[in-house]
Amino acid sequence: MRLTTTLLTGVLLALSGAAAAQTITPTLAPAQTPQERAQAEAAAVRARAAAALQARSEAEAAAKTGGPRMTAPMASAQLIYGDYSCIQNALDATKRMQFIPRGVIQLNNNGTYRYLDGNTTGRYTYDAATRQITWLTGYFAEHAPAKTTFSIADKAGQLDIELRTGTGTQNWSCGCAKK
Repeated sequence: MRLTTTLLTGVLLALSGAAAAQTITPTLAPAQTPQERAQAEAAAVRARAAAALQARSEAEAAAKTGGPRMTAPMASAQLIYGDYSCIQNALDATKRMQFIPRGVIQLNNNGTYRYLDGNTTGRYTYDAATRQITWLTGYFAEHAPAKTTFSIADKAGQLDIELRTGTGTQNWSCGCAKK
């Protein structure tokens, strides 16, 4: 019974994609009866399965909204200048996440930017209080992004760009490893 329970637990965790989910290990006292051990094991299996299901639900909810978003108020931030490698986050026909390369945006500290091969240039402004970039000229001004938000992590800057298209909105994530 214990081997079957252990195998089922491993299969549930592997299928749910929750290898990093919270693991709850029962405390087995040496004086427990076989029935008590079975109950403790069953409780541990239920707890791991619940954690795996919760992790999966959170991942699915984040995928439906275009990825995890920061919800707390953010302080103003100094824009990081440099080359931002961009990918488009999209779901394919089977609802799997696709990451489509979209080129490089070079942000310069003088309010100019270059997109792709350097031949497409433009101007932008940045509001540190709202962390929003407004594209004034160039590729992104012509393609009218609904929103461009800057965020910063420990070792990188990130631009989240929402582009309006004829078929809906494209979500791009652009990262710069310079700080």
